[in-house]
Amino acid sequence: MSVDAKRVAFDIFGYIHTSRQTYGMRAQDYMRYRRYCANHLRNVRKAAKLSQGSSTSYNPKAVTAEIASEPKHIEILVLQAERAWAFAMDLRELYSRTEESRQHYHLVRRMRAASKAGRQLADIAYTVCDPQTALAASAYWLQIQSQLCFELEEWDAAMDSAVFSRIISEQLAISGNSERYALCHAMIEELDPIVRLAAYQSGMRSAQQIPPSEVAAQWYEAKMKEDASRAERSIPGYGLIAVELENLASKINNEDARSGLVDAANAYKLEWRNGTIAFTDKELASLLDVAQGAVTTDSANVDSAISSFKRVRKAARRCYVDGVSAAAKVGSSASDLLLSSYLAIQLYSICMLHATLVAKNIGRAQALARSNGVSLDLPAPAFGKADTTWVSDQARSPSTTMERKNGTPSHTTEIASKKGRKTAALPALTEIVILYDMAGKSMSRLKSAVSDVLSKMSPAVGRTVHAYNVIEEVSASEAYYACIRGYYAAMLHAHPHHKKYMDALALLDKALNESVPETLSLVVSSGSKHAVAASGDSATDEAWRQVFLVSSNDLSQVKMKLEAAMDTVHGLCTVATGENPTASRCLSANKSWYADPSTRPEMIPNEIAASTGTKGNATVPTHVPNLVDFSSPPFAVVPMKPLFYDLAAPAIDFDMAAIEEKAGRQVASGSKFGSIIGSLWGSR
Repeated sequence: MSVDAKRVAFDIFGYIHTSRQTYGMRAQDYMRYRRYCANHLRNVRKAAKLSQGSSTSYNPKAVTAEIASEPKHIEILVLQAERAWAFAMDLRELYSRTEESRQHYHLVRRMRAASKAGRQLADIAYTVCDPQTALAASAYWLQIQSQLCFELEEWDAAMDSAVFSRIISEQLAISGNSERYALCHAMIEELDPIVRLAAYQSGMRSAQQIPPSEVAAQWYEAKMKEDASRAERSIPGYGLIAVELENLASKINNEDARSGLVDAANAYKLEWRNGTIAFTDKELASLLDVAQGAVTTDSANVDSAISSFKRVRKAARRCYVDGVSAAAKVGSSASDLLLSSYLAIQLYSICMLHATLVAKNIGRAQALARSNGVSLDLPAPAFGKADTTWVSDQARSPSTTMERKNGTPSHTTEIASKKGRKTAALPALTEIVILYDMAGKSMSRLKSAVSDVLSKMSPAVGRTVHAYNVIEEVSASEAYYACIRGYYAAMLHAHPHHKKYMDALALLDKALNESVPETLSLVVSSGSKHAVAASGDSATDEAWRQVFLVSSNDLSQVKMKLEAAMDTVHGLCTVATGENPTASRCLSANKSWYADPSTRPEMIPNEIAASTGTKGNATVPTHVPNLVDFSSPPFAVVPMKPLFYDLAAPAIDFDMAAIEEKAGRQVASGSKFGSIIGSLWGSR
C-alpha cells in the first residue's frame, strides 16, 4: 500500500461550515455554537479514548502526530480551534457594545488560543493527512491568524496571513468539486474586508478602489514572493506550504497556477465571441478540446463534431446542476459567477451543435443544387473544406432513374440515366426543400434553447460573450434561408411533373414581398452587433460566421434570383394547356396576365390560411391572386326534411297563443285537419 493511501482525508471546510450553520451561526449565536463545540469535543474525545478526566480530576491528553491516525483525531483539533474562536467572537460582540478594555484583552487571549490550536492542526495535518487536507488546515489556521493580527492592529502580519490564506483557498477551489469551490470562495469573501482595510493601513492607498483579488495579487508579488525570508518570519512554515501548493498545481496540470499562484482561479478558459469564460472542471475542459478539434479537422467529420458538442452540453449541464446544489448549501458571489460560466459553456455547446446541424443540411442542399444545375451560386457553409463531402453518405448510382410510387416521384437523389443523360431534377428539388426545412427547424430549436439558457445566466457573463445578440443573428439567418427555401419550393411546384404555376407564383411572391424585407430589416438592425461576433479568431467563431452571419450583399443576390424566377413562372404560365383541370381553369387569364405582368391581378390575403390556423407555414401562401369574387355567393332554397324539423323543434320559439287560437277555430269547424291539429297541440 502506498504512503498516500494511508494518509487521513478530512473535509475541514465542509465540516466547519456544516457545524456553524447547524448549531447557531445561522443566527450569529456564538454562545450556542461554543456550547456545541465543547459538548461535541467531549464526546469525540471519549470515542477516541482521549478523555481528559472527570469533574473531579484532570488528566490532559493532547493529540500528537504519533497518535493521530484517524479522522476523529483531526476532528478533535478542529473542535478545539472552533471552541476558542466562538468564544472570541462572542467577546467581540460584547466589546462592541461596552468597549471595556478587559473584554478586549480576554478576546485577544481567546484568539491566541484559537490560533495556537489551528497551528497545531496544520502541523499535524502535514504529517498524517493528504496534501489537500493539509493545505485546507493551513488556510484555516491563517484565517484565524489574520483575525488575531487584525485585532492587534498588526497590519502587515494580518495582510500576510490573509493573502496567503486566500491563495491557498483559490488553489483548493479549482482542484475540487463545485461544493468545495463554493466553500473556499465563501472563506475568501470572509477575508476580503481584512485584506482591504489592512492593505490601506499598510500604505496601499489604492486598496479602496480596486478589487480585493487585485490587492492580494499585488501584495503577494511585492511582499511575499520576492522576499521569502520576510514571509517566513511572518508565517512559520511558509516554505513548506508554498512547496505543497506548487506540487498540487503540478498535479492538476494547471499552467496558470505554475506561472503564478494568484491566477490559479482561472484554471481553464474558453475563448468565444470575443470574450473569455473561466471555469474549473477538468473533464469539461478535455471535452471542449475534443469538440473544438472536431470542428477544425475536416468537414467529413461532422457527425463526430455533433456527438462531441452533445457531450460538452451534457457535461456543462452536470456542472451547473452540481453548482446549484452546492450554492444551496453555501453561497458566494464567485460560485454564482461560476454557475453563469457553466451556463455560458452550455450556450456555447448548444449554438455550435445547431450550427453544425444547420451547416450539414444547408451544405448538402447546396451540393445537390450544384449537382443538378439549379444552384444559386451561394457559398456553402462548411467547417474546413467547402466541398461535396457533406453528402458523402448519400451514395448515388448513375444507372438508376426516377421511380414512381402511386403516381408520385420518390425522394431519391439519382441525377443521371443509363444513357448518361440528365433526368428531371424533381427528386433532388424535393430533397433540397426538405433539407432547408430541417435547417429551419434546427434554427427554431436553437432560439428556444438560447432563450432558456439566457433566462438563467447573469447579465455580466452574457455581456462578456455577447450572448444577447445570438437570437437576432439566428433570426436574420432563418429569414434569409427561408427566402432560399421559397425559391426552391417554387421551382418544385413549377416543375413539369406538377405544373402548379399558381402555387409557385404565390411562393415567389411571399419570398419577395415578405421574407426579403423581413430579412433586410433584421440584417440592418443587427449589423453592428454582427460585427462583434465576426471579430472572433477561433475556429468555432469562423464556423458560426459561415452559417449565421448574413450580409446585405447576400440578400441582394437572392432577391435577384427570386425576381428572375418570377419572370420564368410568368413565361411558363403562357404555355400552359388544358392537359389537366388545374391548368385549364387559368387558361382564360394566360394571355392577359402571365404574358404581361403589368396586368397581373391583385394579390389578396389568403383567408383560408388565416381561418385554418396555417398562417405562417412556409408551404402555405399568405397571398393569392384575386381571380374570383367570393364576397356575395348566391344562395338556393333547399326543401326542409321532416327529420331535421323534428330535431330542431325543441329550440324553436313558437307563438303559442296564435297556434292555440287557430287550432280552436279548426276544431270548432269540425274539419279533419282541425282534428289533427287539435290532437297535436291540444284543444280548448
